Amino acid sequence: MIPTSISPTVATGDPGRIWTTSSSTRLHSPQQTPIRRRISLCRSASIQSSSDFVGRSISNQHKSKTAHDDEKSQIREMFQQAKRLERQGQWRKASSLLNDILALDATDAHSYLALAKLEARRNRIQEAARVFERGTVACPQSIHLWQAWAVHEDSQSQGGPKARELYERAFHIDPYNPYVCHAYGLLERRGQNFQAAQELWERALEKKSTAALVCSLGELWIGQQRYEQARALYDLHVAKLTTRREQVEVYLAYAWLEERYLRNVARARDLLQAALHVDPSSSWAQVALARLEGRRSGGQSNHREAQEEVTLQRLTKDNFIPSTTSTDKAGQQPLKSKKSLAQSTRRIEKTNCHDGRVFNALAKIQVKARKYDKARRILREGLQHYSRDFSLWQAAGKVEERLGNVTGARSCYATSLCIQPSAPTLVAYALLELKHPVEKRVNFSRCQGLFEEALLVDPRHGPAYNSYGNALLKRGQVDAARAIFERGVQANCSDAASVFHGYAKLELSMGNVSRGRQLLQQGLEQARWQHLGMDSPHRDRARFLAHTLGMLELNSDNPLEARRVFMDGLRRYGNSSSQLLLGAAMSEMKLGNEDSARPLYEKAVAVNPRHAQAWQVWGVMEMRAGRWDDAQTLFQCGLRSNPKHGALWLAYATLEGRKGHAQVSRTLFTKGLQHAPNHTPLLQAWASLELRQGNWSAARLLITQALTRDKHNGSGWLVAAEIEKRTGNNGLVLLLLLRGLECAPNCVELYRALGDALLSAGKIQEAREIYERGMDIDPQYATLYHSLAQLEAQVFNLEGLSKLNKKAAIHFQTDKFGGSGMGATAINSQKSEKDRTNRRSNDSDKERRTSADGVLGQKLKMGRSRTRVPPEVTALAQRIVEEEVEENAEARRVRNAATTEDPVAFLECLSSASLMDNELLLGDFLSSLDDDGPCRRRHNKDDLDESSNVQSDA
Repeated sequence: MIPTSISPTVATGDPGRIWTTSSSTRLHSPQQTPIRRRISLCRSASIQSSSDFVGRSISNQHKSKTAHDDEKSQIREMFQQAKRLERQGQWRKASSLLNDILALDATDAHSYLALAKLEARRNRIQEAARVFERGTVACPQSIHLWQAWAVHEDSQSQGGPKARELYERAFHIDPYNPYVCHAYGLLERRGQNFQAAQELWERALEKKSTAALVCSLGELWIGQQRYEQARALYDLHVAKLTTRREQVEVYLAYAWLEERYLRNVARARDLLQAALHVDPSSSWAQVALARLEGRRSGGQSNHREAQEEVTLQRLTKDNFIPSTTSTDKAGQQPLKSKKSLAQSTRRIEKTNCHDGRVFNALAKIQVKARKYDKARRILREGLQHYSRDFSLWQAAGKVEERLGNVTGARSCYATSLCIQPSAPTLVAYALLELKHPVEKRVNFSRCQGLFEEALLVDPRHGPAYNSYGNALLKRGQVDAARAIFERGVQANCSDAASVFHGYAKLELSMGNVSRGRQLLQQGLEQARWQHLGMDSPHRDRARFLAHTLGMLELNSDNPLEARRVFMDGLRRYGNSSSQLLLGAAMSEMKLGNEDSARPLYEKAVAVNPRHAQAWQVWGVMEMRAGRWDDAQTLFQCGLRSNPKHGALWLAYATLEGRKGHAQVSRTLFTKGLQHAPNHTPLLQAWASLELRQGNWSAARLLITQALTRDKHNGSGWLVAAEIEKRTGNNGLVLLLLLRGLECAPNCVELYRALGDALLSAGKIQEAREIYERGMDIDPQYATLYHSLAQLEAQVFNLEGLSKLNKKAAIHFQTDKFGGSGMGATAINSQKSEKDRTNRRSNDSDKERRTSADGVLGQKLKMGRSRTRVPPEVTALAQRIVEEEVEENAEARRVRNAATTEDPVAFLECLSSASLMDNELLLGDFLSSLDDDGPCRRRHNKDDLDESSNVQSDA
């Protein structure tokens, strides 16, 4: 019960007014009784204690907030330190630090994400999945964790159900998230589900525009030839993007669409200018504009590169403030001292570009032109502006390596790695250690560690897999090399062409032609999607896939398919590849379409005047057609642009020999050996010329020298046997042919010649066995069938003729071998018989294709050698080569002897050991080691190179 004498504010029941009433007024009221006074005192004490409690609560909250802020600040600093350690390559310390952060705050989604990605980079796949699982349990609403986990599972299972499930979980949180929609759309596109990918990207673009979504959807429509829709897409969203970097990215894709597919080069140039207007310091836009100007210039490759250089220099001048710091005029060493680094770091603030990509592009142009000193000066200037750009230091190391400054190259690579570990620098460092080891022997374990570290830094770096696999293959570790390439295929590298090209070359070198063809086709398809919507330097590497696949089909006697591959490559990558143009011309020539081949040859030499193979094959075609004056002009043009190409000298000398100008032909052989002393086909052809002229001693001397240099070439043994046959040494002919088969077991011409020699000697059974062995080596060599058929006919072996008839029908798409037989009867009698015949023809095509692949694969496999040269032999050869005084004297003797055009005098001088290079000395030494048994040929160039197809023609 409330007394009536209490103030009205209390009686009204307004509690808010009670705490506002002055306590002093109540205490000193004259009407208060002792009981009321005690009540007032109690109320005053209660009010005072309540005020103290509220004050303490506010103070505790402030202290708690301060402690929480300090903890967050500490976590933020620890996270930044962990990212710095990760960039420096100290991944174990970074992982430990991220785990410490999660011990302090178990709900930090950023740390979970960073830790999971770091574990994935360390190739700890299961540990990364466990971190993702822990993070999604602790932070179930973090869409970035769900999306990153889905991407991780997608990279491991290539679009498996687990990845789709995780993407769906992320959609429950935000169905319009651009990151989730983009990654999920890429998964659907890889699975050829283009409609689902389009719906995902369009749904995300309804809420927010991002460069990744716009470019991916544009690429999808470009692949479907919906160019106008792609143009409208770029026009609509380029203004909606919030950052300059994203706007520049879309402008670059838009410009590529206009130039590559709509053929509107002027519009493309305007778009790149607009990108530079948005961000004048964008090195991406500057390099893209320079490449466009180079392509606009057209014509030869050197003209395009010159135009690129002019554009880049102009952009560099417009965007950089000249430095007043003096530079080393000698230009012999790149910047290395700490003082220079500090000065260059201070000058970074004076520049307007973000990085040194422009200088890298300029230096690359000079390296292509073999102007290494100029490239070194350009990189020095770039390092003055960007001393902390690790890519510039890596490029400087490559230039120093080209100049022979191995110590300087190693120093540049080390500086680049100290600034920031990167996969390209680690790969370059590993290759340097393989070529120029610090010690006398190669420390392959160290090189292997560098390759593995490169793959840890960037698991999607295609050239790392390529170089690593090739290094293992050269050491004979085929299974290990194949495993490395498989890792590269599974990693979905950004430069897929490097991985698939190296993998295909491995399979081809092992004789697996069908597998190599499959890898090349798969790589072309993947590279097509990677380079569909944007210009990229990787497109140049993808041309090698088309060229290798085309040459594979051409060597497999499938010129129609080869022509399709080359033409597809020209449509996809433009007419700026002289290799693809040459391959297309060779396909037309093999099909008998000389009128169609001639314009392609002309384009090939116009694009690259230094492409010696193009001049040579074109000249050979004209020589076969009887246009000897045109062929002579072509050979002279090719030798003027590339005088060290031995096959050109060979073709030119052969032409003069056919015209009856033996003395001119000798002169050309002499000059060819001066420029290309290691080209043994020149010696063989010269010996053939002397053989036709009746100069037996000169021919024997020349072919002996040729076989001394390369005894694995079957043509040399054929010429040697023919010389002895002309001189009447029939017993020596058989010995030479048998020795030739030991050294060149895949040369089917040797089997034919040996079989003919045995048949002439009356050894029927031995000749039959030799013919059959030759047909096993190459079932499509028709001359062996004719020779064996003549043998069987001489002895009236009808069973042998029937067997030979069936074998020829399989490989040559015919039902009979001779002009008559019983295989062609009643073909047109009934429709069912026609169907059976068609089926047999299809089966025969498959068998012929499989047989051709097997023959080519056996040739390629036998062409490889895994023999390792002993270190003491290399040291011996190096000491001989380094005797410069004697070498110069012997070179003068050779030049003096060459003026006499006397093969005997010339070869006496040429046989001097000091004139031979390291490789030739090692070849002669190894030849002396295995004289008692067969050995394999060691190739320095690709077996599928076009030069190997035309040297025999000449």
